[in-house]
Amino acid sequence: MKACKVRLRQEVFSSDAWKIIEWLEDAEITQHLNERQNVCNSIKQVMNRVRLPVLTHLFNQNGSFFIITTLEGEPIGFLRLIPQGKNVEMVIVIGNKQKWGMGFGTNAIFQGLKHAFFHWRADKVVAKIKIQNHRSIRVFRKIGFKKERDLIAEALYSMSMEEFLRIAA
Repeated sequence: MKACKVRLRQEVFSSDAWKIIEWLEDAEITQHLNERQNVCNSIKQVMNRVRLPVLTHLFNQNGSFFIITTLEGEPIGFLRLIPQGKNVEMVIVIGNKQKWGMGFGTNAIFQGLKHAFFHWRADKVVAKIKIQNHRSIRVFRKIGFKKERDLIAEALYSMSMEEFLRIAA
C-alpha cells in the first residue's frame, strides 16, 4: 500500500485519553460518528476519577481499542474492533485533521483488518458508515470493502477474510 504508515498501539495512556477528548469535542471530526453523544463526557469523568498513567483496560471493554500513531509515535486517531459473533465491526477516527487525506486512515484500516482476521479469526469485518460520509466510504471502498446493504441513515460495508487475503497477497 502506498499510504502513510501507521502503528496500532493497544496501550492507552492518560495523554491519549485527553487527546481523544479533544478530538471528540470537535464537531467536524465527530459529525459522522455513530458513537454515543455523551462518550466524551464519560471519558472526562473517568479521567477526573481515575489517576492512572495507563488506561488500556478501560478502553478495551467490549472489544479492542487502538491508538493510531505515526511511525514516530505521534497519536493521530483511534480504531476500535467490536466482536459481533463471527464478525467484527470496525470504527476508525483520524482525529488529527492535518493528517486527513494523506493515507493514514487507509493504512490504519489495513492494520485493523490484519488484527481482526489473523488474531481474532473473524469471518468478516463490517463498517457502518453514514451515507453522507463520502471520505470514509471512499477509503473503505479503496481497500476493497463492498457495500452490503443500506440501513436507515448509514450503509453497511464488509470484507471477508478471503477478500482480504486476495488484496494482502
